[in-house]
Amino acid sequence: MQLKFFLKKDKEKTFSSEFQYVKAYYLHHLLDFFKETRYNINDLELIFSKFIQEKVKTTLINDDGTEVSFLNEINHIFEIIRLFKEDFFSDLQR
Repeated sequence: MQLKFFLKKDKEKTFSSEFQYVKAYYLHHLLDFFKETRYNINDLELIFSKFIQEKVKTTLINDDGTEVSFLNEINHIFEIIRLFKEDFFSDLQR
């Protein structure tokens, strides 16, 4: 339900075509996953894979019955974390 809400918020805004609210939704859940997981958080690829398998839905059916995939947005978040891995882990430990 939250994901549908944030998708609607993203579609309402006129200043950007990116799914910023949806990305924030996924980032929030990813940070929770890092905090609560028992997997080795230094193994980012394992964490990313388990996050998709266990924590979140990557698609939803919107109000007009069309399936919407958010894999591009999720992968963009993963790409940024990989790029800034050192800073990310430093921030996680604070």
